[in-house]
Amino acid sequence: MNAEHQSVGDNLASWRGAARACVACDFAPGTIAWDEHGGAAMLFGSDIEPGEKPNVDLKVPRRFLSLAATIACHRDPERWSLLYNILWRLLHGETHVLEVASDPLISRLATMLKGVRRASHKMKAFVRFNAIDGDQPDDPEFVAWFEPAHRVVELTAPFFVDRFRSMRWNILTPDGCARWDRENLVLGPGIERHEVPEGRDTLENLWRTYYSGIFNPARLNTSAMRAEMPKKYWKNLPEASLIESLTRDAPARMSAMIAQTLRPPVELPLDLEAIESATILPQSRDDVSWNPEFDPGWREARRRIGAVTRRASNGILHDGSRVLSGVAGWTDPTLLAKGVFYPDDAVTAADRLRFYASQLPMVEVDATYYALPSEQTSTRWVERTPPHFKFNVKAHSLMTGHPTDPARLPNWLKEDLPLRLRIASNVYSHHFSAEALDEVWRRFLAALSPLRAAGKLGAIMLQYPRWFRPSRESAGELAQARFRLGDWPASVELRHREWLSERLAQRTFAVLRNLNFSYVAVDAPQGMESSVPAISEVTNSNLAMFRFHGRRESTWETRNDEVAERYRYLYERKQLEAWIPAIERAMDKSLEVHLTFNNNKWNYAVANAVEMNELLLGESAA
Repeated sequence: MNAEHQSVGDNLASWRGAARACVACDFAPGTIAWDEHGGAAMLFGSDIEPGEKPNVDLKVPRRFLSLAATIACHRDPERWSLLYNILWRLLHGETHVLEVASDPLISRLATMLKGVRRASHKMKAFVRFNAIDGDQPDDPEFVAWFEPAHRVVELTAPFFVDRFRSMRWNILTPDGCARWDRENLVLGPGIERHEVPEGRDTLENLWRTYYSGIFNPARLNTSAMRAEMPKKYWKNLPEASLIESLTRDAPARMSAMIAQTLRPPVELPLDLEAIESATILPQSRDDVSWNPEFDPGWREARRRIGAVTRRASNGILHDGSRVLSGVAGWTDPTLLAKGVFYPDDAVTAADRLRFYASQLPMVEVDATYYALPSEQTSTRWVERTPPHFKFNVKAHSLMTGHPTDPARLPNWLKEDLPLRLRIASNVYSHHFSAEALDEVWRRFLAALSPLRAAGKLGAIMLQYPRWFRPSRESAGELAQARFRLGDWPASVELRHREWLSERLAQRTFAVLRNLNFSYVAVDAPQGMESSVPAISEVTNSNLAMFRFHGRRESTWETRNDEVAERYRYLYERKQLEAWIPAIERAMDKSLEVHLTFNNNKWNYAVANAVEMNELLLGESAA
């Protein structure tokens, strides 16, 4: 490959070599001129060749190496100079500069990172393969032409290998080309548009049929559509020819849909405090299981929280991906105990949520599993948290086949039950009419609409019970859930180990990937009937999720009067460290990674969440 089409990887290697030489020679950033391919020269002197001086031992944060690998894909001609400037500052006393979001240079690099990640995302969304006539008529080869905003072919090609492993395909761009022959991924120089071989029309017609089928006139927002599907991409999208007619006909189609789906008025929302906390504080604090004085473990957890100097309350930026750590519920009764976590003056639900959001950037809402939420509640959550904060919301028990207490149901739903079941201890989804269940899903999504509109909804978490086994019917239930959710972000936690058996694991991940669900990797006690293997997999490029339930084997499969006893477990540092490689792989494949600690007894979950942040902010050799 000639220098004109030098790969991004080659350019990055060239820059790293030149940067080492410049550091060894003590050349400050303003004295060096960088060329397009990562080479360096003195402003008023000769070229700087790697190896001119002995290599120096550079120690930089791991995040800087990932940052450089992504910035290398950007088209900004100053990218190498900006990276060297940051490297120089890291090595001259500003060891935490990457965490200073207000720094002008860091802000500029963050914008560039976002641009590269967005270009990669658009490539994943808008590449359209078409079959070409090759030497094997019964085994066609596929070609796609794409014009990315940045040089992201090398960065994004592995995604297509995972997604289309059984195909022979080529992705052609002006900057570089990628070819997969079912065994090897080959990267080469770019080509011009007129050099792209002609394809058949079959797949283009399929794309048009698919797009017209999923087009929802009720959700038409032309401004948002143009933001997500910029017009510069339309010339290479077969479905773009339908946009004008579908947009023109949307008002009439929406009126017809409304006429068919009119619903009765929504009743008044449930009490805010009942929604925010699924459990009620005990009447007496003499209860030994609830009184912190009888369990000194919370003091150790508080000591660990105090020992962590960098909380990452806004999340961790890694190569354009955000990592958010949090706990499953901010109103657990033991967490509210005096001195455990909240300050003494945080006595209201609003005070507690505001304080929590100042410490961690994400939380999982479990109360919605027990009681349907309200739009009023979601609105207040939005008002009480900063712009970067995210909520992952657990689906209601009826949405995932769990037993449900009729006493917690609103009247309109309880009245759908036969009289004999309205006083039962538990009911299940099959006891309700199809219309009532449809209404549960509709009202659940409507209640969360303020979170989604504010950009604060991470995902709706579908946690299926342990008796939800892999089968054709179960796969159909997952597909039905996606149909009801539409394009809402959602994750799936599976609790029957057979889903992740050696025989079925890859099929399970393929199903979740095709349905656009984020798979939830789980840390929990192993070797038991309900144990799920601790396997991680990214099935959605927007969000990857990890949940840490603790490893308290003695209570994992027992029924306890207090749910928190099952999860009373404080992770040791080495146990958290073991998950770092899997989390970092997820960082490379998804825009956001959420780490939820469900070891909810006292402040254990908070302590482990901030400890995990500290581990992810560690340093490594350049």
